[in-house]
Amino acid sequence: MSVAVEIAIEDLTGLEVAAHAGADRVELCIDLARGGTTPPPELVAECAHRASALVASRDAKPHFDVHVLIRSRAEHGDFLDRPEEFVYSADEVASMARQAGEAVTAGAAGVVIGALTQEGELDLPALETLRDGALTAGSDALRGVHLTVHRALDALPGRAQRAHAVQTLLGLGIHRVLTSGGAARALDGVEDLAAMVDASEGLLDVCAGGGVRPADIADLARRAGLADVHLSARRRPGAPVEAGAPETCTDPAIVAAAVDAAGEL
Repeated sequence: MSVAVEIAIEDLTGLEVAAHAGADRVELCIDLARGGTTPPPELVAECAHRASALVASRDAKPHFDVHVLIRSRAEHGDFLDRPEEFVYSADEVASMARQAGEAVTAGAAGVVIGALTQEGELDLPALETLRDGALTAGSDALRGVHLTVHRALDALPGRAQRAHAVQTLLGLGIHRVLTSGGAARALDGVEDLAAMVDASEGLLDVCAGGGVRPADIADLARRAGLADVHLSARRRPGAPVEAGAPETCTDPAIVAAAVDAAGEL
């Protein structure tokens, strides 16, 4: 089984750390400590350009690329049981659609989107608007765009709703979902993750994210049938920093351990 490793980053140095350690891709955002918000297009362009250069110089995997989180605000770091974290006004949706287009124009290979209704269900009109913002920019640039729906899925009320959401998202042309299975840690939501994998029928990737540690990867892959994992790989507050370590929250040792764990499967 091949398991892809995605690293959440918030700066150019984090991207370089992830690439050199053998990650498959990065999700770029800012304000990672609260779950992340949309980065500025200038940072997207810088990271996309650097990713291409690292691939060209064979300092990254051949398919290494940048996916960008599109999220206008983050009010709480913990959004489980808080669907309101992902309920957006029409103006916010329009703004995020513009951000999605700007990210793609700046060089992002994909965008990571999500929206819920007040009732805690997928907001399909909002998702279509965000999707179309990205795809229009991709069409203008004559290239495809990878679409991921983020952990808004974890604010849905239960396993059946998450599995049904996967099937609905297939119809919207979504390629991947990022989820912990509704748990604080993906390993604790592994049964929900497995149900989502089953619901995907092999047509959509389920990426486990949320408190994932390198030691969890084998269990997640084996028990849920997952082929993608997502880690922030952040250095613990107060942890010692070795001399010459890059100035970023992305810990090279954690990224390397995750890549090693995935490579052993």
